[in-house]
Amino acid sequence: MAKDQTIVNRFDGSFPVKDKYDSKYFKYLGNVRETSGDIIDAFKTKDIFKIETAIKNLTDSMKNHIFVIGMGCVIIDREALYADAGFHSYLDYAKHLYEATGLSPQTLSAAKIIIERFLDYHSDLARYGFSLEHNSNKLLYLENALENHENKTEVFKRIANDTFREFQSYARTPDDEPAPQRLPKIKIEEGRILVNGKNILNFPKDIPEKEQEALGEYLAEVYAIRAAGNSPVVVEAYDENEARVLKRRIENMLKEIRSKK
Repeated sequence: MAKDQTIVNRFDGSFPVKDKYDSKYFKYLGNVRETSGDIIDAFKTKDIFKIETAIKNLTDSMKNHIFVIGMGCVIIDREALYADAGFHSYLDYAKHLYEATGLSPQTLSAAKIIIERFLDYHSDLARYGFSLEHNSNKLLYLENALENHENKTEVFKRIANDTFREFQSYARTPDDEPAPQRLPKIKIEEGRILVNGKNILNFPKDIPEKEQEALGEYLAEVYAIRAAGNSPVVVEAYDENEARVLKRRIENMLKEIRSKK
């Protein structure tokens, strides 16, 4: 008669809980999952605010890495380290770097230019409160602005305080050309819409506050489109979800139309 044997449980721990996003999306990430735990966990909560926070954190981390890459490119160029690898110039080495890293030439070039401008003009940028965080892409247009505008103080003040689009437009517009107007500041206050502090529209008292806010947002969007020299189009949709879907389709259609011009 066979002796009874005790089955020893050699598994210490628990099986990870499978989520529908795992089988539908994240399985395709492969080894990238190992460095993406925070954002994957955020998606599993189904909480859009936690997801957005995780995406912002990841974006900040990506930007920081790009800054470091840009600094590396600047050092390799200015210290002529490319010669140690048998290259005659930084440009020759950069071609090799594109292949070695898989990053696009545009990404590496922009990262290098941003850090070069930040180093070369650091004292002036710091004097007017410029910070690299959330402002870095403006540096791509700094030398355009300095070439097109005699008042250098204004250039550094504006790169510190303008939005990206405002500074980009300003940098591209010489002094002898009229600069496009800045986007107006729109505020909803006590049943009124104020544009740059001026009352342009009064709401009837029976319109809910939420509806007033929505109308103010629509007006701001119309102003932004007009300020860019384009024409807004109003299309009726049943709800916000349908409106978002319709907007994406229209944007894709416009890209297709413009690519054929």
